[in-house]
Amino acid sequence: MTRTGCTGRGITALVWGACALVAGTSALQAAEAPLAAPGNVAGLPSCVSADWIPFGRDDQSALLDDADRHAVLAEMHRLYPVIEHDGLPVSRIVLWRRGGGQLLFIAAMDNPRQAGEACFIATVSAARFSMTVPLLRKYLPQDAAPP
Repeated sequence: MTRTGCTGRGITALVWGACALVAGTSALQAAEAPLAAPGNVAGLPSCVSADWIPFGRDDQSALLDDADRHAVLAEMHRLYPVIEHDGLPVSRIVLWRRGGGQLLFIAAMDNPRQAGEACFIATVSAARFSMTVPLLRKYLPQDAAPP
């Protein structure tokens, strides 16, 4: 799996799954180097407020493929029914390991205020999900041990 340490760039919602996630200033914009899975991201804006998820230098993130996104989203809806009841279309899920070891899933969608960009609608602890360890092995293999 290839990672990138680029700065000053991001990724569009349209090419999110095919490109590396790299640093951006306000949202995600196009990246040049397509990768099997994204690397670290500088941050992601909220869809519903002025909040921002800052990604630290020691954080690691990986965009889940469609099959894993569907599986995590189904379990997310079971564990957190309010996410499904809100009716917001989750179009991507990021597995995020913060520098301190905390594992989270970030549910994101196309940004309704910025066409072609993404924003997050929820963050939830990955510790409650049955598939977290296998997903760690798949997307962040060097960090497969849960915190």
